Amino acid sequence: MNPERPPSYAESLSFLLTQVGGRSAQLFAERLAPLGLSPRAFGVLSNLASEPGQTQQQLADALGIHRNNMVGLIDEMEAAGWVRRERSVTDRRAFNLHLTRTGTGLVARVGKVIPALDQELGSAIGKSDRQTFIRVLRELAAALELAPGVHPYLRTGSR
Repeated sequence: MNPERPPSYAESLSFLLTQVGGRSAQLFAERLAPLGLSPRAFGVLSNLASEPGQTQQQLADALGIHRNNMVGLIDEMEAAGWVRRERSVTDRRAFNLHLTRTGTGLVARVGKVIPALDQELGSAIGKSDRQTFIRVLRELAAALELAPGVHPYLRTGSR
């Protein structure tokens, strides 16, 4: 690439990040499908695993999901046996959310899928380059003020 001329679209940082990110998201969704889980549902479950007892509103705010969409999503996850609601002892209008044993097991199963996917995605680069790449991606995410562990996909209406 000639440093004096702007990179073509196909060589631009924005395009390459979205191209690799899109493929990574596709592969992740494919790995979750046999578990009966969408990436969006996993985002909710993993957030609850790291911060159990959040209210639906707290979880919706943390993930940037509209509260009406969150209610429907939690309804589905409760029906699947992954999440349980408990009436808040401090606010009788609110529900605290907790993973069930099944939900906790599901998060653990996905935790075993991720290293293999990471290996597949990073197979073209060495371990040192992979660590550097992860560090640079973290720096970019921080500079863009992205919340750690919250994928922008969660904000969309897709389940």
